Amino acid sequence: MLTAIVQHSVELVGFLTVLNLALYQPQMRHLLQIVDALLVSNETKTISGLYRLLKGQPDPKTGADFLRESPWEPHDVSSPRKRWMVNKFLELASKLDIGFDILISIDDSLGKKGKATKHLDAVDIQHNHNESSRKKQAYTNGYVYVEVHLQIGPIGFLFDTRLYLREKTVRRLNRERSPEQRLHYRTKYLLAREMLVELTELLPKGHKVYVLFDSWYSSAKLIKFCRRQKWHVICAIKSNRRIDKVRVDRHNLALRHKHYEQITLEAVDEKHKAPKYYTRLVKGYLEEVSEPVHAIISKRRPGDKFPKYFVCTDLTLSVEQALRHYQKRWCWSSLSRPCGSR
Repeated sequence: MLTAIVQHSVELVGFLTVLNLALYQPQMRHLLQIVDALLVSNETKTISGLYRLLKGQPDPKTGADFLRESPWEPHDVSSPRKRWMVNKFLELASKLDIGFDILISIDDSLGKKGKATKHLDAVDIQHNHNESSRKKQAYTNGYVYVEVHLQIGPIGFLFDTRLYLREKTVRRLNRERSPEQRLHYRTKYLLAREMLVELTELLPKGHKVYVLFDSWYSSAKLIKFCRRQKWHVICAIKSNRRIDKVRVDRHNLALRHKHYEQITLEAVDEKHKAPKYYTRLVKGYLEEVSEPVHAIISKRRPGDKFPKYFVCTDLTLSVEQALRHYQKRWCWSSLSRPCGSR
């Protein structure tokens, strides 16, 4: 393999320098080498593979020692990065004069691993939502992480990720750990909330903030937490959720003879037409949430037997505006479905 990195990127060196990380010089060197190699590599990103890309091909064991044994905490690197990125993000949005509706997207992703991969702590058999169907559930060997993205207009970035471990996985790992090193099980809701709590201290006051998530996160606890921060929520909900004590799918049946509002969302790309949906609006109170919401019933066509249901806490938004905001969940992530999909 030919050496790919002869000299480190000036922009990357400047970025890591401006963060003022509390790392020793050898630690900074390993961090720079690993990050630069990750950006360049198109192959499997093992430590050995990354260090083979570097001039002189340093011993990959030193990279492993940096990650496993070197006395530094991930928080020492991630906190300055997140603070700098949020400030830069707001600065760019101000220069571009694109408004200050801040969109926060919460989602989780599955990282697939080979069936023979058994000895990585985070890897276990995970439920695969994307490959499951109504008739058959799919499971994949891999790891799951919860992620939070920020977006204003056309610009956005990944704010943070947290690794999710199943209760069964936590129990298995704790059998081999001393009491002081044992892990604690945390739900995806708690992981998302931890990241949002950190974000509340970094975002400026006085701007509209919308938190976007799918039906897996649409618990009353998360909605109420967002509203306590004066943030609005636009989220998908399942058909059994209740508006004014009536299931939302029952509202759909009650409105079957009513007029639809037809809306048009953004196209995936130039090759595809802008998708159109047929929607109806129900105003009421979502169960366990004290503030009124707009429940949106969305269909691909008038006779669609499997509509999608959404909730928006900002009553000033139209149905089209709310769904255009929700659509942004997929515009920034190559790991998710493309912009314009459901």
